[in-house]
Amino acid sequence: MKILNAVRCSGFTLVELAVTLVIVTLVLGSFLVPLVAQVERRQISDTQKALEEIKEALVGYAIANGNLPCPDINNDGIEDFQPGTGKCISILGGIAGGNLPWVTLGIANADAWGNRFRYVMNALYAQRAPAALFTIGTPGNDVRVCTTAACAATLSTTAVAAVISHGKNGYGAMNSMTNLLNPAPVGVDELENTNADANVVSRVQTAVGTPAGEFDDIVTWLSRYTLFNRMVAAGKLP
Repeated sequence: MKILNAVRCSGFTLVELAVTLVIVTLVLGSFLVPLVAQVERRQISDTQKALEEIKEALVGYAIANGNLPCPDINNDGIEDFQPGTGKCISILGGIAGGNLPWVTLGIANADAWGNRFRYVMNALYAQRAPAALFTIGTPGNDVRVCTTAACAATLSTTAVAAVISHGKNGYGAMNSMTNLLNPAPVGVDELENTNADANVVSRVQTAVGTPAGEFDDIVTWLSRYTLFNRMVAAGKLP
């Protein structure tokens, strides 16, 4: 009773105090929600910028060496290839896949959420001596950039390499701090981006519970024709 009287004497009843706390909570929430959204937009923007820098690094590496780097498969950031053959170690159906070799390229080792970038590429474009370097006429299996896992529609069928950030949820990625794999994706489109075949998915981000399923991967790719043009301009291809 003394406490209640003290509250009343101070000019507030318990009900008024409760209402005030609710209002303060709502006001703080109205500030925090936009802040969280701003942080997420910045993380997406930073990752997109990193992916563009990675693409430039891949072109620069090819101009300097005559080949693209192989994927990193033991998570030390260095490309993995067989010195005796000059070919990548991990090749399936003409496609080499693994993590991006960030040490070899001299770029950031993770996306904005602290996960490794995945890297898949036409294995013939990573060959080096004693194997033949690629030329404008080199065929091989290019990466197909699809709008869904079914790959009924494509954004590109002539990508010699693609680099994937597994986005905010990080499903299927390797954590750069622990070197452990995150949980596998549930959605088929995100799941497609965790294997080492020729197909990768790039599409609009969708949330959990939407008909298309959750998808927040961010993808960039390097067209063989973009690579050819840059290497011809640099005098590295005829």
